[in-house]
Amino acid sequence: MKTKKRTGKFVIIGIVMLILLGVWAIVRANAPGDLRPDGSTAEKRIEFIRSFGWDVGIAPTSITEIRIPSRFDEAYESYNAIQREQGFDLRRYKACYCYKYTYDIENYAEPSPVPICASLIVCEGKIIGADISSSEADGLVTVLVKK
Repeated sequence: MKTKKRTGKFVIIGIVMLILLGVWAIVRANAPGDLRPDGSTAEKRIEFIRSFGWDVGIAPTSITEIRIPSRFDEAYESYNAIQREQGFDLRRYKACYCYKYTYDIENYAEPSPVPICASLIVCEGKIIGADISSSEADGLVTVLVKK
């Protein structure tokens, strides 16, 4: 008798486990994918910048490997505030190595003695940060969205 009761319990536990696994698979399949923009190719990066109304050349003016600091100082907190304003947040990438792709903007409205650039921070093929900036000390740093 004990064998039939045990077997019945194992069958019920097995069925419950299969149901839970099925529910998990359905939820996982319907969950939104990675929402970070694709920055894996030059074409994708340029397309992303151009989607905000900026004209840039077909090649970056520089590609630099950077490391997101493990501790943010006041300047980096300020920079991350710009990132958060446009839906990015570099805090989850602390201590990560990434690439910064910089492109000269060809249609910046105001004349500038130094080039105005669009920069993208790309980690594992995904765009995790972006900005518009000038190369001068204490110069322009703002969101990628065209104002």
